[in-house]
Amino acid sequence: MKSEQDESGFEELEFFLSKITKRSDYVKASRGRYIKTSSLFLQKVKRNDKKIPRYGVTASKKIGTAVERNRAKRRIRHAIKEVLPKYGKNGYDYVVLATIKTNKVSWKTVLNDLEKAFREIK
Repeated sequence: MKSEQDESGFEELEFFLSKITKRSDYVKASRGRYIKTSSLFLQKVKRNDKKIPRYGVTASKKIGTAVERNRAKRRIRHAIKEVLPKYGKNGYDYVVLATIKTNKVSWKTVLNDLEKAFREIK
């Protein structure tokens, strides 16, 4: 995600990330294609528009306490901000689900798993 400063001093982002906010969109994504890696699941569903890709992050209570779930979601959100601009396609929603291993593996593994999932999902 590259940024440039304009004359007013504000940064202008070349690629904007949009979040999924409605439960119905998460449900639609759960019915789409998915891929499982060692530390996460990636779900993908095509929308009926050509707008920028959107993302969502979930972590169920199977992950652990609220602290552990929040940590897993933070790690995934950070990874998405690095990977989605490279591999995301317009008109698609992507939902990443944390697994028990999301917090236990290294940051590099989470990043590599997410990149691998984006490359392999069709």
